[in-house]
Amino acid sequence: MKVFEALKNLITKETSDENESKKMAVLIRIICLTLILFFAVNAAGFTIISRYAASLGTLLLAFFYLIIFILSFHVPKMILVWSFILVTTAWAMGLLWLFGPDSSFQIFPPFVIIIFFFASYESFLQKALFSLSTFIVYQGMSYLYGNREPVYELSAATRHCLRDSCMFIIILCTCIAAHMFSDDSKKMEKKLIEYNKRLKEKANTDPLTGLNNRGMAMEYLQEFVKRADSELCSICICDIDHFKHVNDTYGHDIGDMVLRSIANAISSTVDNRGFVARWGGEEFFIAFPGLNGDQAKDVLYNVQSAVRKAGVNASGQLIKVTLTYGLSEYDNNKPLTANIKDADAKLYIGKESGRNTIIF
Repeated sequence: MKVFEALKNLITKETSDENESKKMAVLIRIICLTLILFFAVNAAGFTIISRYAASLGTLLLAFFYLIIFILSFHVPKMILVWSFILVTTAWAMGLLWLFGPDSSFQIFPPFVIIIFFFASYESFLQKALFSLSTFIVYQGMSYLYGNREPVYELSAATRHCLRDSCMFIIILCTCIAAHMFSDDSKKMEKKLIEYNKRLKEKANTDPLTGLNNRGMAMEYLQEFVKRADSELCSICICDIDHFKHVNDTYGHDIGDMVLRSIANAISSTVDNRGFVARWGGEEFFIAFPGLNGDQAKDVLYNVQSAVRKAGVNASGQLIKVTLTYGLSEYDNNKPLTANIKDADAKLYIGKESGRNTIIF
């Protein structure tokens, strides 16, 4: 376990340039170690069948990838990437020259293009030029060496084993690269979604009470207006009675505690039967989708009872308040602002009628 932990720490070590992301360096390190192991196995295989020159060549490639691994801790990202691409291209060319076109030479161009695209922040035109250059090199090598006899004649079984193993390792390395970058993108996308969600919640939430704010209430109503021809909705604006007296007598800190207590009483009582928001100051807004005025009034009776029971302890004194409620059924023949004014007008009728009442 300690060996794996040490290897993990080595692979994920920061690059020498503090202004560069280490993600590409980590990818190159993982691929280099994978290829070094692959070449070590290949070298052993070539040695078993007495292909000593091929064995030496694979060990030389392993050495070059080891150099790239070491360089990953000391050189800028693009120098590292270009070094990796050049050694990988040399590997592909060596396969074509030594063993002919039946050596998986064809799978290398997409691989180096993927690595370059992941590594480069350049414009798409420059990436397209790199892809075109890779294609030209591939076509040129195919033209020069595609029809000539290979330097090493291998048995059919050995040739197929070489072809399939090279194809497997390149596909594996491509999968590693794609996973690292797609996984990173998914994580970033998830973080962005969560961040935007938090921003939206913050923008739509009253920081003192935790209720929806007035902007969110207006957004809710504007969405309802689109369905107003086919759905019922009742709206209520309520106001804490004599709240100025609470602030003047006990201070704004106690006043804030009262606001939170009332907000909790309203929201817990209304629950999923309506939408609750802080309208502003000591005013609250409640929408009752699907309920007519009489049904909404029944819910408000429960709210009124919960508010009467709620209280705030200030220096041993229990402070209780009441609310006045203006309730109106939404009339789709009137604009939204007129419906809000109807509820607001009923609230003020309740204020003038002695408060602590529901006016419908």
